[in-house]
Amino acid sequence: MTALRDTGKVGGIGLSNVSAEQLRQAVPVGVACVQNAYGVLDRSAEPVLDLCREHGIAWVPFFPLGSAFPGRRKATDDPTVLAVAGDLAATAVQVALAWLPARYDGTPLIPGTAGAAHLAENLAAGSVRLPPQAVAALDQLTVTGG
Repeated sequence: MTALRDTGKVGGIGLSNVSAEQLRQAVPVGVACVQNAYGVLDRSAEPVLDLCREHGIAWVPFFPLGSAFPGRRKATDDPTVLAVAGDLAATAVQVALAWLPARYDGTPLIPGTAGAAHLAENLAAGSVRLPPQAVAALDQLTVTGG
């Protein structure tokens, strides 16, 4: 990979669904971003996120709302997420998405969508600013993994 990058054939190396140990091994090669499942209710990849923070690597969480996994809790149904959303006059989707860059500013939001209304809701998440007490409440949620 280093040779491909050094010759200009690869602009950056992105990894997906990796463990912390795999990322540690890849860091010396120059990783640009890591994409793992992660969200307010699923922090099983927290050790990987910690390494991204440490090395300034972009963190691209997928399925941040939990909705793609059958039997998993959905952020949009969580009482704490709903309460924060009500306090901020935002939707639960917007709060769950806004929480991600509040955890690490190297997190670009790239949520998937099936329609124009959902896209507008997702885009509006970028303007939601979570106050410290909201971030603290969301950080305290009982989660999967982590």
